[in-house]
Amino acid sequence: MSIDIHSKTFTEGTQLKLDVFRRYIREWVSVFMTDSPKLIHLAQINIFDFFSGPGVDGSGNPGSPLIIIDEIKKYCKSRGVLKSNKKIQMYFNDFNKEKIKTLRIEVPKVSCNQNCCKVEVTSKPFDVIFEEYLPLMRNGKSANLVIMDQFGISDVTPEVIQRLADCASTDVLFFIPSSHIHRFQKHPAFANKIDLGAHNLDHFTIHRHVCDYFREKISDRKYYLAPFSIKDGRKIHGIIFGSGKLYGLEKFLNVCWAIDSTTGEANYPVDKDPAWSGEEFLFEEMNTIRKIDLFKYDLKAFIEKEEPDNLQMYQFILTKGFTPKKAAESLTQLQHDNWLKVDSLIGGEKARKGTFYLNHTEKTARIRFMKGPGAV
Repeated sequence: MSIDIHSKTFTEGTQLKLDVFRRYIREWVSVFMTDSPKLIHLAQINIFDFFSGPGVDGSGNPGSPLIIIDEIKKYCKSRGVLKSNKKIQMYFNDFNKEKIKTLRIEVPKVSCNQNCCKVEVTSKPFDVIFEEYLPLMRNGKSANLVIMDQFGISDVTPEVIQRLADCASTDVLFFIPSSHIHRFQKHPAFANKIDLGAHNLDHFTIHRHVCDYFREKISDRKYYLAPFSIKDGRKIHGIIFGSGKLYGLEKFLNVCWAIDSTTGEANYPVDKDPAWSGEEFLFEEMNTIRKIDLFKYDLKAFIEKEEPDNLQMYQFILTKGFTPKKAAESLTQLQHDNWLKVDSLIGGEKARKGTFYLNHTEKTARIRFMKGPGAV
């Protein structure tokens, strides 16, 4: 029997999950509520919360619907009233009618009073409401953020994510109870939904494997997925993020690295690194962070094989789960050690040391990364 997380005070793990949601919502809204000519075709901003719950926990702490409303209100307050040609529509749904009854009471207490912000509350099964809203997400005239905070794994499947990946300007945040998959992965009810293939997967890394499984099932290799693992007591669950834009992936990774400055991936040492919490040890091998070490190895191999330009390097870094800022630390060290050579691709310009042009605004290849004279 599933536990109703809304009936009691949210656990630390649930609060962290909601914090990730909040931080990304803040980043996402700031991107689309601009006057950029590239976004002029977007007339509406949609946020879908398909498993919204009652809006509060047993102690009155805000859940995802109230967090969404709060972030929109903060944006309005800090940036001025939202522009009349950009509408924000928030869609909250939960199959549990009692929870929706509570949500209908909570929403008016905090909702924005500006005409540009609208809220729609429904109580329908996920498969029904998903089909109803899918044409809206597909119309190409809106930017969409989809939040799916399900309790089990029966609703959000790779097929659902694939259909969302086919929608333009649609980012996804969905919760997966990875510990349940790890525990019951041999049970047909789970294997029919998510079949990880190999058994006896390490519990600490289980959410990575779940994300890899979803990634393999998505046919569009330019729809990017990234995990954030959450240890809540003995259980390990997590969020998987999806976006068709590298900039969306960068925004999510910025959130992850702000929470976990060591690996940008979890609230615990996924690879069981002793030094994850920042403690230093006498033996240097104990101070090595496995994810950083593997990234440096892959980075060197990528440079040796591809001699990439800055646009290719930007994509490589993000798909490895690193932000440009964090990756620049490794690139700078390689350059300092004379292992890395950076040449300008623009005639007459000299490549500046320590400048790598790794950001979403760069549309032209400016530099090329190559092995330097000190490479071994």
